[in-house]
Amino acid sequence: MLDHYVVFQPHRGREEDLSAALRDFAADITALTCIKDFSWGENTNASGLKHGYTHGCFARLTGEAALLGEYWNHPAHQKLLGRLDELCIDRFALDYPVSVAADER
Repeated sequence: MLDHYVVFQPHRGREEDLSAALRDFAADITALTCIKDFSWGENTNASGLKHGYTHGCFARLTGEAALLGEYWNHPAHQKLLGRLDELCIDRFALDYPVSVAADER
Protein backbone atom coordinates (compact mmCIF):
# COMPACT_ATOMS: atom_id res chain seq x y z
CA MET A 1 0.00 0.00 0.00
CA LEU A 2 1.01 3.61 -0.46
CA ASP A 3 -0.01 6.62 1.62
CA HIS A 4 -0.36 9.84 -0.38
CA TYR A 5 -0.62 13.14 1.50
CA VAL A 6 -1.01 16.57 -0.09
CA VAL A 7 -1.05 19.92 1.71
CA PHE A 8 -2.30 23.13 0.13
CA GLN A 9 -1.53 26.82 0.62
CA PRO A 10 -4.36 28.67 -1.14
CA HIS A 11 -4.26 32.19 -2.49
CA ARG A 12 -5.83 34.63 -0.04
CA GLY A 13 -9.59 34.60 -0.50
CA ARG A 14 -9.60 31.26 -2.35
CA GLU A 15 -9.98 29.02 0.71
CA GLU A 16 -13.65 28.30 0.09
CA ASP A 17 -13.00 27.62 -3.59
CA LEU A 18 -10.30 25.12 -2.59
CA SER A 19 -12.70 23.45 -0.16
CA ALA A 20 -15.30 23.13 -2.92
CA ALA A 21 -12.72 21.70 -5.36
CA LEU A 22 -11.57 19.12 -2.80
CA ARG A 23 -15.17 18.22 -1.91
CA ASP A 24 -15.98 17.65 -5.61
CA PHE A 25 -12.79 15.67 -6.09
CA ALA A 26 -13.54 13.42 -3.11
CA ALA A 27 -17.05 12.71 -4.40
CA ASP A 28 -15.67 11.59 -7.76
CA ILE A 29 -12.47 9.77 -6.78
CA THR A 30 -13.47 7.60 -3.82
CA ALA A 31 -15.22 5.01 -6.00
CA LEU A 32 -11.89 3.88 -7.48
CA THR A 33 -10.99 0.35 -6.43
CA CYS A 34 -7.35 1.37 -5.87
CA ILE A 35 -8.39 3.70 -3.02
CA LYS A 36 -8.57 2.04 0.38
CA ASP A 37 -9.16 5.27 2.32
CA PHE A 38 -9.57 8.93 1.42
CA SER A 39 -10.14 12.08 3.44
CA TRP A 40 -9.65 15.80 3.14
CA GLY A 41 -10.19 18.75 5.43
CA GLU A 42 -9.18 22.12 6.73
CA ASN A 43 -5.96 22.22 8.71
CA THR A 44 -6.20 22.81 12.47
CA ASN A 45 -2.46 22.53 13.20
CA ALA A 46 -0.93 25.86 14.26
CA SER A 47 2.47 25.04 12.79
CA GLY A 48 1.08 24.39 9.31
CA LEU A 49 -1.30 27.33 9.51
CA LYS A 50 1.64 29.60 10.41
CA HIS A 51 3.09 28.71 7.00
CA GLY A 52 -0.25 29.22 5.23
CA TYR A 53 -1.15 25.56 4.67
CA THR A 54 -4.88 25.58 5.30
CA HIS A 55 -6.02 22.31 3.71
CA GLY A 56 -4.85 18.76 3.27
CA CYS A 57 -5.92 15.47 1.78
CA PHE A 58 -4.94 11.86 2.30
CA ALA A 59 -5.34 8.79 0.09
CA ARG A 60 -4.32 5.25 0.97
CA LEU A 61 -3.81 3.46 -2.32
CA THR A 62 -3.16 -0.14 -3.24
CA GLY A 63 0.37 0.80 -4.35
CA GLU A 64 2.61 3.12 -6.34
CA ALA A 65 1.32 1.72 -9.64
CA ALA A 66 -2.21 2.77 -8.61
CA LEU A 67 -1.00 6.29 -7.75
CA LEU A 68 0.74 6.72 -11.07
CA GLY A 69 -1.95 4.96 -13.09
CA GLU A 70 -5.62 4.75 -12.19
CA TYR A 71 -5.58 7.54 -9.58
CA TRP A 72 -3.28 10.00 -11.37
CA ASN A 73 -5.02 9.64 -14.73
CA HIS A 74 -8.60 9.72 -13.42
CA PRO A 75 -10.55 12.65 -14.94
CA ALA A 76 -11.42 14.02 -11.47
CA HIS A 77 -7.72 14.12 -10.51
CA GLN A 78 -6.77 15.76 -13.78
CA LYS A 79 -9.54 18.35 -13.27
CA LEU A 80 -8.27 19.12 -9.76
CA LEU A 81 -4.67 19.41 -10.99
CA GLY A 82 -5.87 21.83 -13.66
CA ARG A 83 -7.39 24.11 -11.01
CA LEU A 84 -4.68 24.06 -8.35
CA ASP A 85 -2.46 26.75 -9.89
CA GLU A 86 -5.36 29.22 -9.84
CA LEU A 87 -6.35 28.22 -6.29
CA CYS A 88 -2.97 27.74 -4.58
CA ILE A 89 0.25 29.60 -3.97
CA ASP A 90 1.95 26.33 -3.09
CA ARG A 91 1.26 22.66 -2.49
CA PHE A 92 3.31 19.57 -1.94
CA ALA A 93 2.82 15.85 -1.75
CA LEU A 94 4.36 13.21 0.46
CA ASP A 95 4.13 9.56 -0.56
CA TYR A 96 5.46 6.55 1.27
CA PRO A 97 4.91 2.80 1.17
CA VAL A 98 3.04 1.27 4.08
CA SER A 99 4.18 -2.23 4.93
CA VAL A 100 1.57 -2.90 7.65
CA ALA A 101 -1.68 -1.01 7.90
CA ALA A 102 -2.93 -0.11 11.37
CA ASP A 103 -5.97 -2.36 10.99
CA GLU A 104 -3.74 -5.37 10.13
CA ARG A 105 -1.77 -5.26 13.42
